[in-house]
Amino acid sequence: MNNKKPVGVIVLAAGKGTRMKSDMPKVLHEVCGEPMLKRVLDAVRTVGPRLLLVITGHGGALVEKIVAETMPVVKTARQAEQLGTANAVAAGREEFSGFNGTIMIVCGDTPLLRGETLAAFLANHRSKDAVISVLTTRIDDPCGYGRIIRGEDGGTLVAIVEERDGSDEQLRINEVNTGVYCVESDFLWQGIERIDSDNSQNEFYLTDLVNIAFIEGHMVIPFVCLDPDEVVGVNSVGDLARAEEIALSKNP
Repeated sequence: MNNKKPVGVIVLAAGKGTRMKSDMPKVLHEVCGEPMLKRVLDAVRTVGPRLLLVITGHGGALVEKIVAETMPVVKTARQAEQLGTANAVAAGREEFSGFNGTIMIVCGDTPLLRGETLAAFLANHRSKDAVISVLTTRIDDPCGYGRIIRGEDGGTLVAIVEERDGSDEQLRINEVNTGVYCVESDFLWQGIERIDSDNSQNEFYLTDLVNIAFIEGHMVIPFVCLDPDEVVGVNSVGDLARAEEIALSKNP
């Protein structure tokens, strides 16, 4: 276990958010009066990142302007084309040049993430000497989420299967991917180069790193977030309203 390794954070904020019915970049929509992106950035600061990077894309100029004005210590990098989550992370590689440590990856549209959960997630990753850890949760209706495929021992992670690519048996699994990862930097950058777009969306899935690491014999572990409301993602106007309702119920 190495608790002295530096931590960096990549926040994925490049999505268009078509179902938000707005020209505003999705991550700038507000929950309880704060942009989702700001709420996520406040949460990840709990882990004490040496480098905090936001990946922009759709509406990137506006997101970058707001980050520069309100959060000047946060860096940004632009994803030129939206070709999937692995492609988005790869856009940040230059900023992490010379960085050797753990990189936490989170989505900018998960505004209810708690810093305490992220700190516990990182601590567990370090305690297990894992190469990759994935924050998961269990929900009654897993429709729309990538499913967590555990190994025979029940404690290791074999793969994450996107819903569009899952078998009937896999789609019955109710443990799902939240889109939050801890990855050791040396493996992250070499592993991303091996990801292809041979899937139904022709995109480069960051989730493929899990299977690559497992095949190579690395330690890959899931860490369950017990409160599924905390990791709810916002992809529509309805999701935004739900996130606001949950936030108000927890902090009346």
